[in-house]
Amino acid sequence: MKRKLTLWLAVVMAVMSMGIATAVAEEAAPTEYTAFAMLNGEYALGDTLAWKTWEDMFNIHVEIESVLGADLTEKRNLVLASGEYPDIFIKAGLGMSDLTKYGTQGLFVPLQDMIREQMPNLTAILDERDAWDYMMSSDGNIYSLPEISLLGGANGTYWINKKWMDTLGLEEPKSFDELYEVLRAFKTGDPNGNGEADEIPLFCVSNYDQLLSYADFAYDASTKTALIDGVLTYIPTTDYYKEFLGDIAALFAEGVLDPNVLTQTGEQQAAIGQSGDVMGSFFDAGAFLTVGRDNDDDYILLTPFQEGTYPLTIGVTPGTFVVTDYCENVEPLLAAMDYFYSEEGGILAWMGVEGETYEIGEDGDWRWIVGTGYGDDVQAVRSSNTIQGAANHPSIQPDFWFTNMSAEVDPDEVYLNGERAKAADMGVVPLPMMSYTDEENEEIATIKTDVDAYINQYVAQVFTGAVTLEDSWDSYVSTLNNMGLERLIEIYQDVYARAIAE
Repeated sequence: MKRKLTLWLAVVMAVMSMGIATAVAEEAAPTEYTAFAMLNGEYALGDTLAWKTWEDMFNIHVEIESVLGADLTEKRNLVLASGEYPDIFIKAGLGMSDLTKYGTQGLFVPLQDMIREQMPNLTAILDERDAWDYMMSSDGNIYSLPEISLLGGANGTYWINKKWMDTLGLEEPKSFDELYEVLRAFKTGDPNGNGEADEIPLFCVSNYDQLLSYADFAYDASTKTALIDGVLTYIPTTDYYKEFLGDIAALFAEGVLDPNVLTQTGEQQAAIGQSGDVMGSFFDAGAFLTVGRDNDDDYILLTPFQEGTYPLTIGVTPGTFVVTDYCENVEPLLAAMDYFYSEEGGILAWMGVEGETYEIGEDGDWRWIVGTGYGDDVQAVRSSNTIQGAANHPSIQPDFWFTNMSAEVDPDEVYLNGERAKAADMGVVPLPMMSYTDEENEEIATIKTDVDAYINQYVAQVFTGAVTLEDSWDSYVSTLNNMGLERLIEIYQDVYARAIAE
């Protein structure tokens, strides 16, 4: 009996040990996911130091299919249409219409309840900014995680050549009339001093209307509307726009506005900007992206002409991270992703790992570490080791990024941050969150496509002299109304009324 009992206990202990070992092994095994993501330039998101560090912290592994930015939309849509899609889409350029479309089809998982349950950091931010509605699709669901950034310009940042103004003895313009005179002086005054008329006073890639950021109303570029005297007004059919268009057409006729504005592509902007000292003013997220890091401090962000009208975003961009219906174990994934919405996690996402990709000096400021295996210049370090890149990403931009960035290592970024803050301090978010129903979205998509195309066509005709502004304006407005513009405006006004009534 004693021997049988001993054998029985040995078997039990062996089985228990195997069970414990299995449980330990299962506990140690990482949770696996599949994903689709845009490349960080030439670098895969899954290979970046920040992403690998996050995976190790939370015992997660994500097998990521990476695609070039130029192929992103086409390949993403093909993957979704195939039915063989991954667990997650990260940095995949998904807009609100995409989220609504695939969410209502059941491909994307509603996340609002799990965000509140599993993501205290993100929940606190959305509560603080009252930004839940900005994440919500028309069916009332939230299908994505956002990028959270500081309030910033909603339209393209307008950079003007301060060096040229100083050379010509000009002050920074404080009105449209003064701006036009400065640009004309750039054209005729040889500010680059080479004796040639090679200056491009105003460079545009079909985005001249972003100058409306400096209007005396807060212009919302997505709807082409602004709140004027308490009424949501469609700007391209107003007398204000007629006068504005006339002024821009005059600049085009004089060669002040780049004559290639109607055909120029964004890819050509940096090539032209870095070909020599030729750019008088242009739109870009940062001046160095167009004219290079050696010349960007020749340019200033044109200060808004008045307080309270420069259009800002709320700093919450949805669509950076979605979970599909193929994904299992969604809750632990979201709990891990919540780290990126803390100050520490934001630092990891934006800056990488202290001592590896950045260091903090005795003065408390941080600096990039270059030339030690993680990249020989700042751009390489950022692209290969953070989760930043050309697309919005799921994280919060940390306060430390702005408050403690050293000008020694990246003076261009420090300069850019200061210039952006100058405009943001004078700005305002133009509209409340505009939540559209599915039916409204469908109507808007149908009408807006034709209306926007016709506006572009009409502007081209005015610029080239095919029609005169004065003789054609009434016909232009009438044509837009026949295309359904009045119904489009009615939808915008109805949605705005709902938004302010809530």
